[in-house]
Amino acid sequence: MTRSQNPDPHTAHAPGSAVRVTARDVARLDVLQRLLAILNDPQASAGSLARHVEQSNVLSARVEARFCLRNPSRTPPSLAQQIAILGNREIEALLLDLLEDIIVFHSEIQQSG
Repeated sequence: MTRSQNPDPHTAHAPGSAVRVTARDVARLDVLQRLLAILNDPQASAGSLARHVEQSNVLSARVEARFCLRNPSRTPPSLAQQIAILGNREIEALLLDLLEDIIVFHSEIQQSG
């Protein structure tokens, strides 16, 4: 099983296949590029990050999965609060993992087609 089919074990317990990369994610790289730029802005708020994360279903699912992994006894708060609690470094790590999964997914599609 490849990485795109079997994502990061830290996110594997998320509902259904919500954490798996799809062709839609490959087409939405612009959202992830904007998010990366916002992460590099020291003035960016968790709310601003959340508005961009919400545009990617797979990233939203991975953020919630990571929040639940790190805080198993807490009910997940709003996405903005989850982002604030996890911190920018954790969100950046999730984003980079997702970008890697998208690249792997895209190359697998190219090889099979």
